[in-house]
Amino acid sequence: MTVSSQTNKIIYIGNGVAKEFAIPFSFLEKEHLKVRQKKNDIQTERTDWTVKNGNLVFAIAPKNGAEIAIVREVPLTQETDYRDNEILHAETLERNFDKLTMQVQQLAEKSARAVTVDIFDDTAADSLIPSIRKAVSDCQTAVETTTANITAAAEQVQTATAQATAAATSATNAATSETNTAAMLGTKADVDLGNLTEKGKEQVVILLIPDYAAGVDITSTNGSYTAPANGRVYFSIYGGMGGQIYDITIDGITVFDSRVVASGEYRNIFFYDVRKDSVICWKAAAGLSKTVFYPF
Repeated sequence: MTVSSQTNKIIYIGNGVAKEFAIPFSFLEKEHLKVRQKKNDIQTERTDWTVKNGNLVFAIAPKNGAEIAIVREVPLTQETDYRDNEILHAETLERNFDKLTMQVQQLAEKSARAVTVDIFDDTAADSLIPSIRKAVSDCQTAVETTTANITAAAEQVQTATAQATAAATSATNAATSETNTAAMLGTKADVDLGNLTEKGKEQVVILLIPDYAAGVDITSTNGSYTAPANGRVYFSIYGGMGGQIYDITIDGITVFDSRVVASGEYRNIFFYDVRKDSVICWKAAAGLSKTVFYPF
């Protein structure tokens, strides 16, 4: 027999039905074959099989999606005892060479799956493995940290988006409220006197023509008055003598300043709104005809 193929393993994927799988490489003994199965990242060794017509036949078909590895693992031994001057059979010699070749292929397949260093690297194997493990651990930590940061950033973006949406909604509501208020005020302002009810007309008259009987007469030439409540003050100036000068202040703010009132002339100063405890002061050279405070 010759060993013409460098293959010493093959991997199949089970479908839950197939039981028979071809063995595409040579082997000397059935015991030199090993069968391993991987399903859901769990590896197990299968022993429920036999060899028939060069094929491996399972007693139970591998499950659907299960990976099946058929591997040739030859013992690293040489059991033939050669003696001097003894007949050397070609078949025996060829079998031993075949086994040796298979052993070399087996070692080559394993070394191909091994971690190696550069030919000029003098790193010892016993220090290489810990370094690899540390690198893997550091990489895993970095991945976990990055994942946590991404998750936190996504949550912050989600929160900011929610806040922005809420702010936009509030702004929209405020704009709508402003529009509605403006429309309402416009509607209320655009009211003809004829559209008012009798009660409404009465209120307008009250605002324009106070009830002097309900007011407090504070007529005098010079003086001050403290408003007992929110209300309005009404001044009616009479110049008893020509050329009289008259000054009025409310809480220190001049509302009527150094005006000349001709002899016999009435000068009506319209209403001034005042609040509780507002101080009203006036000064005139001659009599003040009428000053009335009345509450709202």
